[in-house]
Amino acid sequence: MRKLLLLFCLPSFFPCGKSKDSKSPNADNSLANLTFSIDTLVVNPGKEIIDLSNHLRLADISKDRKKLFLFTESDNQLSVINLDQLNLEKKIPYEQEGPNGVGSFLWNLDRISDEKFYLMSFNTAAIFDFKGIKHETINLEEEDLQGIKDKTLQNNRLKVTEDLKWYNTVPGSDFDKQDQPVELAIINRESKEGRLYPMPTLDKTQAYKVILSDGPMMQVYAEEFFLSEFFDKLFVTSSVTSDIYMIEPKSDSLVRYSYELKQTPKEKTEPPTRNEFTEREGWREEVNKIHSQITFGELVWDESRKCFFRFANFLKPSLSEDIPSKRQVFLLAFDENLTLIGETEFEDLEEFPEFPFFKDGNLYSYVNVEDELGYAVFTFDF
Repeated sequence: MRKLLLLFCLPSFFPCGKSKDSKSPNADNSLANLTFSIDTLVVNPGKEIIDLSNHLRLADISKDRKKLFLFTESDNQLSVINLDQLNLEKKIPYEQEGPNGVGSFLWNLDRISDEKFYLMSFNTAAIFDFKGIKHETINLEEEDLQGIKDKTLQNNRLKVTEDLKWYNTVPGSDFDKQDQPVELAIINRESKEGRLYPMPTLDKTQAYKVILSDGPMMQVYAEEFFLSEFFDKLFVTSSVTSDIYMIEPKSDSLVRYSYELKQTPKEKTEPPTRNEFTEREGWREEVNKIHSQITFGELVWDESRKCFFRFANFLKPSLSEDIPSKRQVFLLAFDENLTLIGETEFEDLEEFPEFPFFKDGNLYSYVNVEDELGYAVFTFDF
C-alpha cells in the first residue's frame, strides 16, 4: 500500500563505504511450475474486540513468528495475538500522554527485540517495552550528529537495528517539493556519528510523488522506501524498482543488486507529467496512472527455504465504476545471496498480499473476515 499523507499547511512552514554493482543472472526458473492452495484462518478475540480500522499499519510480528503485536490508537492498547493458537492472548494498556505517553498521529510500529519495540509519529519515535514503559525518545532532527549535515531526518522513516546499536533512515520528507539524492543514513546510537550511503538508482522513487493542494490541506501520494534487517545486514528497496541495496555497517560496504526480469518490467518508467495539482480529479487521475505501472513490495524472508520473496503488481483499471479494478500479481524468488532464482505470475490472485510474512513455510497475508482478524495462508509447491 502506497503512502497517502495529509498535512495542514501553516505559514512559514563519513565518507561512504565501498560500492559496487552486482548483476545477478536469471538462472533456471524455480517458480515456473509453482502451484498453491489457500486456507483462511480467523483469530479468536474472546470477549474482546480487535480494532482493524487501520488494518495492520501499527503491527509487527515476533522473530519466531509466534506472536503478532498490534497497537490500536482508539484505546491505546497493544494486542498480543498468538499465531499458533490463533487467539488474543492479552491487551497491554499504554498512556497517551505523560512520561510513558505514546503520543498522537502514530505512523508505524516496529519490533526491535522480544523485549522492546518502537512507535513512530511524524515528529518523534520512542522505544517501549511490553509492560507499557517508555525507555527512550528519539528525535533525529534534534540530535547533534557528526558526519550528517543539512539533512532532513524524518523519524517516521526510522529503523532501529535489533542490537540497538544503529539508527537507520532515508533522509528527506515526502512533503519536500525539491527532490534530493536518495541516501541511507546510518547513525551510531551511542556516539551519534553518522555515515551516508548513496543509492542513486532509487532516486527515481521521488519522481512519482503527486501533491494536491486544496486550501489549507495538502495531500501527498508518494511511493515507498522499505528498510529491512536480515543477518546483521541492512536492505533498502523501493516500490518503484526491482533493484536492491545491501549495506553492512560493520564493514562499511554497500552492494547494489540489479535484475533483468522476464515476467515484469524492472521498474516504473513513466513519471507524472505534473507533480502538483489544485483539483482532485486531475490528481486522482495521475495517481491511477502511477498504479497502472509495476509496483514492488518489500523483501520477505522464508526461513524454511532459506530464500527471499518479493511481490510485484499492476493495477488494471476498470472501465466501469460498477466494476472494481483488478490487480495482476507477480512473485520473485531470490536465494540467500540475492541471486534471482524464480519469477511467476499469480494468475488467480487479484489482490496484493497485505502484511505478508512466512511462518512454517507458508505465506500469511492479512484479511478482514467480517471485521475479525484473519489470514489467507498460502501453501506453495514448487
